[in-house]
Amino acid sequence: MKRSSFSTRSLFSGLYLLLLSMTGIVYGQDILTPEERQWLADQPVIHFAPAPNYPPVEFFNEKNEYQGITADFIRLIDQQFNFGLKLEIVQLEDWSEVVTQARSRKVDMWGAAEKTPERSKYMQFTRPYIRLPAVIIVRNEFVGEGIAALEGKKVAGIRDYASYEHLQEHYPQLDTIAVPDVETGLRMVSYGSADAIVASNAAAIYYIEKNGLTNLKVIGESGFEWNLRFAVRDDWAPLLSIMQKGLDSITAQQKRDIYRYWINLDSTDNWSFAKDYQFIATVIVSVVFLLALIGWAIRRRARLKFQRLTQRIEEQKKIEKELKKLATTDALTGTYNRRAILEKAQVDYQKCLDEGLPFSVLMIDIDNFKQVNDQYGHEIGDRVIKTVVNVCTNILSVKNIGHIGRFGGEEFVIILPMIDQKESHLVAEQLRGSVEKESIQCAENALHFATVSIGLASLKDSETFDELLNNADLAMYQAKKAGRNRTAIWHEKVCG
Repeated sequence: MKRSSFSTRSLFSGLYLLLLSMTGIVYGQDILTPEERQWLADQPVIHFAPAPNYPPVEFFNEKNEYQGITADFIRLIDQQFNFGLKLEIVQLEDWSEVVTQARSRKVDMWGAAEKTPERSKYMQFTRPYIRLPAVIIVRNEFVGEGIAALEGKKVAGIRDYASYEHLQEHYPQLDTIAVPDVETGLRMVSYGSADAIVASNAAAIYYIEKNGLTNLKVIGESGFEWNLRFAVRDDWAPLLSIMQKGLDSITAQQKRDIYRYWINLDSTDNWSFAKDYQFIATVIVSVVFLLALIGWAIRRRARLKFQRLTQRIEEQKKIEKELKKLATTDALTGTYNRRAILEKAQVDYQKCLDEGLPFSVLMIDIDNFKQVNDQYGHEIGDRVIKTVVNVCTNILSVKNIGHIGRFGGEEFVIILPMIDQKESHLVAEQLRGSVEKESIQCAENALHFATVSIGLASLKDSETFDELLNNADLAMYQAKKAGRNRTAIWHEKVCG
């Protein structure tokens, strides 16, 4: 048993609740009779035992200070009417111990109790000043509503509470379990040790918020309602009269102020704390969904922007590639143009020269090309040029060697990096022979067989590329002088 301090919102401290003992006046008159005043004066102390765990009606906080609705009523009664109540707050373990101590006259007064036939044998009660419905609380996954859904289920009730006696008397089909207080019962339901608990809505809200028991919900009222009253020992009739006068003198507005401080009376459904959690959960889910939607929209926008940027880059690359192709490619044949083949040749030539590798150049000229143009026209002339280039390109591609470019008009240059004179001569002869065999449609019933003259020059010492190109050109003219349709190899004695 503990002797605790009495503390309401005004934070009274000390071991005893000793309210002011001045004369109480209402409209100029003392509401207590002289006999009642004398009775108070004759009592050295009144042992007052609240329900220790019944928030927000009455309870002890972490500092063992007495608080709640009932505490505020006592404070208001004594301060407003100066009763001079000499209360000693007795803090007991649970309500069962409070009841036991009252039976043995070790406790003189209760603050918030339901009137029952059994309790009326040793206590007398004021009229009710608090009315609280008893609600049914279950886990969120429970299916069903009302007391009928609990048949055969384990239902917790607070030991020695009138609500527990009500369950046992009116609902024998329930498997009732006695627990010491509301907090214990709520934990048992939350953790699965019990299926449900019948408790006051206000106390349930307090402990659910305190312990974060968010997996609970209310499925309806139990049919029981607490009509809470002050109770005093049955042989202290003057104290009962004093407390009733104090309650009767409190205005309706004062009562509402106290209730609103501890219970949200503005809510039309103040017991449905499960709905509050569901609402909060809905808000959280909605916010998360909205954030996810915004994130998705941002990512989608960024992705589309990236795709458009990538598309622009690809288009730009394509344009650049086309421009580069136009700048380096001969429009008629699709091969390197003069500038591009000479740039490519310079790079490959320098590499072969630096590494001591062979390097050869072929200069090719289509024989009698002017006669073809004069006889068949430029369209057929272009067809002849493209045919010669296609033959050369195919052979080089199969052998995976060299590069061809249009040097001008009907002249072409083939560079052969890492190919010596002997092998280059074989390549030149294969090109010449293949061109000679290729028929070209010139007129309705006329075919033309083109021939080419080829000059070959290979790297001997340290000639420059321009010197090699000039030597190949001289050798090509030597081939034409020798009768065309042949390959001539540059020798200084022959072509010089």
